[in-house]
Amino acid sequence: MLKKENRLKKNRHFNYIYKKGEKFFEKHLNLCILKTKFKPFKVGFSVSNKIGKSTVRNKVKRRLREIVRLNFSSIKGTHNLVFIAKDGIEKLSYKELENEVINLLKKANLFRV
Repeated sequence: MLKKENRLKKNRHFNYIYKKGEKFFEKHLNLCILKTKFKPFKVGFSVSNKIGKSTVRNKVKRRLREIVRLNFSSIKGTHNLVFIAKDGIEKLSYKELENEVINLLKKANLFRV
């Protein structure tokens, strides 16, 4: 699980990043990033009701959190991140989802190899 200081929770923080942030796109996942001056960068996950029932949405969020947690040391800590799930993400395997997350981070130039 991500540490408490690395989680975005407040709705106003999500909205601010949506409005002011830079966006990157993959087939089943979007990424909004916003530069931050604080060292422990924060990550948030948004999964809409269109994805499915609560168990499906929670499964998607758990997988995304775990992928970010495992790759945490490879992510440059200069931006706050919000991952936005799109329709069809619930059908992806864990490995496919991990590839999409890493591709988005590479597009945003936030992934250290």
